[in-house]
Amino acid sequence: MSSDLVAIIPARGGSKRLPGKNVRPFFGHPMLAYSVSAALNSGLFTRVIVSSDDPAIGRIAEWYGAVFVLRPPELASDSAQLVDVAGHVLDVLRGRGVEPEAICQCMPNCPLVRSADIVEHWRIFADRDRVFQISVVPYRGVYPHWAIVPDDQMAGRWLFGERLLIRSQDMAPAFCPTGAIWWARTRGFLAQKTFYGSPFHLAPMDPNRGIDIDDEEDLKLAELLVHGLTVRDGESPLEPANRHAFAVENLSA
Repeated sequence: MSSDLVAIIPARGGSKRLPGKNVRPFFGHPMLAYSVSAALNSGLFTRVIVSSDDPAIGRIAEWYGAVFVLRPPELASDSAQLVDVAGHVLDVLRGRGVEPEAICQCMPNCPLVRSADIVEHWRIFADRDRVFQISVVPYRGVYPHWAIVPDDQMAGRWLFGERLLIRSQDMAPAFCPTGAIWWARTRGFLAQKTFYGSPFHLAPMDPNRGIDIDDEEDLKLAELLVHGLTVRDGESPLEPANRHAFAVENLSA
C-alpha cells in the first residue's frame, strides 16, 4: 500500500431540501468550490476527487482543480450511502493502480471548512495512529438530552425519557458530528465498510466553521456566520479558491 492520501468529496446532483445545494452560489463561488479548495490548499493529498452523478458538477469540480469521478446510477438515489460512494471511488482508484493509505471525506455542504482544519485533523489522526476519525462540533445553546418530539396534536414526550433531565451544568460534554472532515485508514474502511468503525475517535472543530448546510435555514445561518466572522476578524473566514469564479456559460462550452 502506498503512502498516498486521497480526499473524496461526494456531491450528488439532486437535493430535495435545498435544490442545487452543491453548486448553489455562496459568496462568489459554487458551494462545492470551498471544500475542493480547502482540500487542495492543505497540500496533503495526491488526489482530490469529486464523486457525482452530474457531469455539470464534474465540470465545476475540474474547474477548481479536482478530479471528477462519475458515479453509477445506483449511487445517485436518495437512498445511496456515503460509504458506498467512497467504496466506488476506491474501486476506481484500484483499477488505476492506486491504493491510498488513508482517505479524507469532506462534504461540499460544509463550505466554512479551512485547509488549516484539514491539516490539524490529519496531524491528530496520524500522531495518535487512529483508524477512524470524525469531525464534531459541541452543542451550543441547546442540549440533546432534553429533546422533545410531538405527536400530531403537538403533545410532547421526552425523546430519551426523563432519566436525562438533569441540570445543564451537571451534563457531560456532548458533541454532534459534522461532515466537514472524516478520516479513515483505507484498510480499516474496506474491512468494516463504515466511517464509524471500531473504534472511531472524535476531532472537535470550531462550531462556526463546522456548520452543515442542508436546507434554507442552514444556508441563512451560514451566510450570517460569514458576515459576522468577517466583521469580527477583519477578513473572510472562507478558504480562498484557486481560480476565479466558475461561470455558468462554461457548462455549455
